[in-house]
Amino acid sequence: MMKKVLICIFLCSCVAANAQNDSVVSIIDKIRQANLRCTSIISNFVQTKHLSFMNEVVTSSGKFFYNKPDRLLMKYEQPDGDLMLINKDQLVMIAAGKQSKASTKTSSKARTMKNILSSCLQGDVSLIDGVTLSSEETADNYIITAKLKKKAKSAINKVVLQYDKLNLTLSTLRMEEADGSYTLYTLIDKTLNQPVGDEVFKSPSKKTKNEDER
Repeated sequence: MMKKVLICIFLCSCVAANAQNDSVVSIIDKIRQANLRCTSIISNFVQTKHLSFMNEVVTSSGKFFYNKPDRLLMKYEQPDGDLMLINKDQLVMIAAGKQSKASTKTSSKARTMKNILSSCLQGDVSLIDGVTLSSEETADNYIITAKLKKKAKSAINKVVLQYDKLNLTLSTLRMEEADGSYTLYTLIDKTLNQPVGDEVFKSPSKKTKNEDER
C-alpha cells in the first residue's frame, strides 16, 4: 500500500513539473514571438546597484538605446560621462573617467554580459548559455528567472526579468551574484521601433585601458 502511495506521489510530482515546464516554454515563446516585431528601443533607465560588502544602494540613471540584435548603449546622466556600449563584438565601459574595452570573442566576461543582455532584449532568455528557467506572472508583468548552471567569470548566477504584458518588451533586468550583490536595470518611458542611427553606437575616441580578456 505504501509503495502505491509513493508511486502516486512521484507521478503527481512529475505531472506538476511537466505542467510547469510547459508553462515556462509557452510564456517564453509568447514573449519571443512578440519581440520579433521589436527592432529598437529608446528609453530612460534607472540602475540600482548593491554590493554585498556595502550597506547602501547606489542609484544611477540615463538614456538607453538598443538596435536589434547586438547594439546597445547605456549613456549615464548620473553620474555624467559614464557609459556601457555593446557594438557587435565590442564592449566599451567608462566609469569615473576610466575607459575599458574588450572583445566578446576573446573575453569571457564581455561575452557573458553581451549574451545576457541581447538574449533578454530579444525576449528569448533560453539563448543564455546554460540556464534553468522558471516563470510566474503578476497582473502587469511576466517574470522569468534564469539560473546559470555554470558559474561564469562575471560571477552572475541568476537573472530575473520582467516583461510588460502590454507589449511584452523588457521592463526590468536584475543580475544577481552568489555573494548577494546585484544590479537592477529599469527601463522607463520606452519608445519602440524608432530609427537609431549608427553614430549613436560609435565607440568613444578616448584612449582605452585594456580589460582582462581571459
